[in-house]
Parts: sequence; C-alpha cells; structure tokens
Amino acid sequence: MKLTKDRLKSLIGQEITNSLGFYGSELSSQRKNALKFYLGEPLGNEVEGQSQVRSQDMLEVVESILPSMMRIFTQGESIVRFEPQGPEDVEYAEQASDLMNHIFMKENSGYSILHTMFKDALISKNGFVKYYWKTSKEQKRESYENLNELEYQSLLADPEVEIVEVEEKETELDYNNMDQMEETYNVTVKRVKDYGCVVIENVPPEAMLISKTATSIENSNFIGQRVFKTRSDLIDMGFDKKLVNELGPADEDIYNTEAVTRRSYDDESTPQDFQNIDPLLTVVAVTDCYMKCDYDNDGIAELRHIVVGGSSQNVYQILENEPIEEIPFAMVTAIPMPHRFFGLSIYDLIGDIQEIKTILLRQTLNNAYLQNNSRTVVVDGQANIDDLLNSRAGGIIRVKSPGAVTPLQVQNMMPDGLSMIGKIDEIREARSGVSKVQMGLDANQINKSHTTATSANVMMNASTQRIELYARNFSEGVKRMFQGILTLVCKHQDQEKIIQLRGKFIPMNPREWVNRYNATVQIGLGTGSQDQRLEVLTRVLSVQEKLISQGGMGIVDPQKIYNTLERYLENAGYKDASQFFNNPANTPPAQPKPPQPDPTMELAKAELQRLQSKDKADIELKSRKQQADEQYKLEKINLDQQKLATQVVRETDFKNMEKEKLATKIIQQGIN
Repeated sequence: MKLTKDRLKSLIGQEITNSLGFYGSELSSQRKNALKFYLGEPLGNEVEGQSQVRSQDMLEVVESILPSMMRIFTQGESIVRFEPQGPEDVEYAEQASDLMNHIFMKENSGYSILHTMFKDALISKNGFVKYYWKTSKEQKRESYENLNELEYQSLLADPEVEIVEVEEKETELDYNNMDQMEETYNVTVKRVKDYGCVVIENVPPEAMLISKTATSIENSNFIGQRVFKTRSDLIDMGFDKKLVNELGPADEDIYNTEAVTRRSYDDESTPQDFQNIDPLLTVVAVTDCYMKCDYDNDGIAELRHIVVGGSSQNVYQILENEPIEEIPFAMVTAIPMPHRFFGLSIYDLIGDIQEIKTILLRQTLNNAYLQNNSRTVVVDGQANIDDLLNSRAGGIIRVKSPGAVTPLQVQNMMPDGLSMIGKIDEIREARSGVSKVQMGLDANQINKSHTTATSANVMMNASTQRIELYARNFSEGVKRMFQGILTLVCKHQDQEKIIQLRGKFIPMNPREWVNRYNATVQIGLGTGSQDQRLEVLTRVLSVQEKLISQGGMGIVDPQKIYNTLERYLENAGYKDASQFFNNPANTPPAQPKPPQPDPTMELAKAELQRLQSKDKADIELKSRKQQADEQYKLEKINLDQQKLATQVVRETDFKNMEKEKLATKIIQQGIN
C-alpha cells in the first residue's frame, strides 16, 4: 500500500524542519555572521564619538584566493576530461570531453558559475550548483511564395509546421513557349520545434536544506531547495491550478535572515512584501525535495522527487511526486570536515581575527585622535571658558593664575597598537594560507635575496600549498557536476548535434556514448606548476627529436611527437593544436612508388597493343563497308519506291484526264 498524501506531507515537513540550514538554525546564524563580516557591516558594539572603522580581513582573504582559484580551473579551454574504459571508447570519450566543456563554458556561463560556487564556499562553508535538462518550444515564423501543389502538401505534412495564412493564386508558366496556368500558394507558417538543453544554476547556500545524517550528497536521505515563485509561474510550469491557488503568500524576511543580510548591503528599503494585489502575482514558497522513502511499500526506500508548496507544515501542498535516479546537485567546500556535510569557511578561520583587529584599529585610531586633539585640564574658576571653546588661530585665553590651563597628557599607544596589528596579520596568514605576497602587498619579499626564476618559483610554490589544497577539494565537487551533465546528455540528447570545436564543425551523437566514462578535472596548480609541466614536456620533445634522428629505435614516431606538441600547447593555453601542426593520424598514407618495368614484358605488351590495334582497324573497316552497303541498299529501295510512286501518280493523272475528256464529250452531245 502506498503512502497516503497526509503521511507523505508529514514526513516531508519533518525533514524540512529538522534539516541543516533551516531558517533560524545555528548553521544559518553562522553563515549570516560570515556574510556580515565579508561585507564589513558594523559589529554592533560601536560607541558614538569614537572610531567606528572596521577591518575587512575576510574580504581581503577571499578576494585574494579567488583569482588563483579561477586561474587554476580556467587557465585552459578544457576544465574536464573523460577517461575511456577501453580502446573502443577513446573517440567517444574525447567527444564527451569536448562537448561537456562546450556545454559548460559556451552554452552556460561556466566562468560565472565557478566563481559564484567557489565564493559561496569560501564565505558560507559550501557552494552549490543544480543541473537539469530543460525542454522548451522554439517558435519561428516563416513565409513561402509560389509553392506548387507538391511543395505545399509536403509543407502540410511537416509535424513541426502550423499553417497561419494561405493565399491561393494562379501563376502563368512557360513550357516550351506554350503558356499554361498553374495553381500556386503563398504560405505563412509558424514552425514550433522542441528544444532541449542542459541548464546549470548556482544555488544560494541559504536555499539548501540537508538531512542532519548526511555526509555527502550521495548518501543524503533528504535534500531540498527552497525557492520563491509567483502563482502564475507555477501554473505556467504545469502544476495544478487549484492546489497553487490554495498556497498562502511567502514571508521570506521573517525566516531567511541570510537573504536579508545579503540584500541589506546596498538596499536600505523596507522588507519585501510578497503579497500582491493580483493573486496570480503573489509570491509563494516552493521546496524542491529529493528524498528516499518507501513510497510503494515494498520494503525498500527509493529516491523520489517531490515538489511541495507552502511555508508551514500545516499548509504544505504536494504539487509533484515522481521517481528519479539521482540527485541533481553538486557541492564544493574548501575545508571539508570528516564525517560532516558542511565544511569550514574563511570566516571560521579568521572571524575572530577580524574582530580583534577591528578593536585594535579602533583603539589605535582613538589614541591618534586624542594625540592630535588632546583634552585640556582647567582649574575651576581660574580661566575664561569662552576663550577655551574658541579655537581660532592666535586666540588668547584669559586666566586668573598661572598654570590654570594645561594640556592633558595622553600616552602614545600607536606604536604598540600597530605592532599588535602586525602580529594579528601574521596569525591570519598562518590560518588562511594567504600571505602578503599572494595579495600583491609585499613585492619586495619576492625580490629580496632571490635573483633567479627557479628560487622565485620555489618560494611561490611554498606559499600556494594551502590554495592548491583548496583547489583539490573543489575539484571533487566540480567532477560530480560534469559527471551529472554527461548523464543528462546521454539520457536526453536524442539527436545528432553539430558544434564548432577546435576550429571545426563536428557532429556528435551522445546516443552512441557509454555513460561510464570517468571524469578527471583538469586543474593547473599555479604558475609554478604550469612552468614545471612545460619544462618537462620540452625535455621530452628534445629526447624524441634525438631518437627520431637515430631512426626512432622503435619507440618514437611522428604521432608521438605530435602528441607531445599537442600536450605542450594545451598547458600553454592553446586547445587547438591543428592551428600549428598537422596530425599524422589524419594524413593519408603516401602511395607506394610503382616498380620498374621489365623490358621483355614491355616489348610483349607493345606487340600485343599493335596486334590489337590492327584487329581493331580491320573490324572498323569491315564495319564501315557493311554500313556503306546497307546505306546503298536503303537508298536503292527509297529510289525504287519513289519511281513507283511517280508512276502511280502519272497513271492516276492520265485516267483523270481521260475521264474529263469523256465528260466533256458527253456534255457537248447533250447540248447539240
């Protein structure tokens, strides 16, 4: 027996309420504070009349990591490469690699997606993306003139065509100077074509709901995404109109403090009102749930996609319920925590550092303010207060006794404060792994006692180890994303697709692929690592050239050299090696030289050709004679026929003349 609708709503409500990241949870509070620290918002302990400066260490660290991270993942044209399972899969795996990179970078905003996902992870512990197959209808209006009957009927038979307007007319056609009229058609049609594509979207961290028992997306029993849609949007998406109209308006600002914090940075307007005068434009909350449950009561929990509307368990409405094969989300985190789903953010590393540094900065600046505008000690009744309040240059202060007015001595704490701030910066560098060198703030450290490129590379490699680790951690989530995209394409792309890759238009048919290729994320770990790879490839090429000069020795051929050059260009940022070199695999093999002819055979061949020519001439002469004889006989027959015809005509004329004479004679006798 299947789960009842009420029982299913109850299970979903429990999962949503108990999930990690639910509004008002400790995780949500941490992410809100992290976002406030990144944006440099007030701490809440500011004192009027004193310094309110805020340190922005978190912003500096995050924005220093991101350029390196984006260079690591996008320095080449290829982010992912799929490895074949066997020799028969090599071609298809290469096609899959090229197509997945094309879909991500060209058909979707791949750079922006990675940037947002990485930034979310650095600020809010984890970054999320969702990928799915979107089907839509593409409409195009077309006009045709002077179609004949056959062309018109062919147009009507096209299932993608909807006739909008038809004009029948008669057209004069010229067939061998003989004018004829033919019925023709002027037709206006609307061509409707189903169009499918992969869509990849960033998901705000506060929109994700994760089961408390989950340690990864794969083993999670529940994952949900909270979104906000108008009732009109939901009806247009195909959901039941009656159920949609029963959903109450969302009130995000009461619950979602993270989204409020994000908007408040540059939006000081009043909280958003989700209620609209038009009921169809009222915004409602929708939760896209992916959960495991024994829906069909067979004793085994299966994965299902359930869409529920509403903001409260008591008013949830199930809008969609269907089985699915996998969860369409990918997640990255810079600092994973063992046996936990959520990792650590930069805020978790240096949040207290930023708060301490803010306090030190304020105290140091307050001390500087007192030094520059010190307070004054006045003996009561011994000085004119109005003179003291007048700070004009050259002014006088009237006193009744010497020493009645003296400046208040303030201890200069600025050196100690700046020294302490420097120590705090060192702690920040140790925790985050981001040094002043990587921030570009201390270029002298690179040049100091380091005169060679090698030593500079060594120092840079040592300073980027933490960022390389972040990149490795990110690559796992990126790999899952590309594996999911491949699954979508193999499942839904049922037509051959022609795309421009490597300077050529290449047809690809994902139906021929096997959805079992292993994805490998191509990441270049910093400039130093890239230089090292190029240096190694240069040495390999040098060895290959020496071996080729010695005949190859059975281990090197032109194809191996081309592979080295291709890999060299890929690491240098050039994907299409065919712009520079020809691939030997695509070059047709040279035709073998014909063997030297045998003189004896050549003489025999010449004699045979002479005899054949003589026989051919005899045959032609005989044929011509036969043709002449037949022509003579034919002409003689024609001549005889002409003579016979002439004789018949003469005899006929003679008989006609005799008849006319006889008739004339008879007439004359009658007259007499």
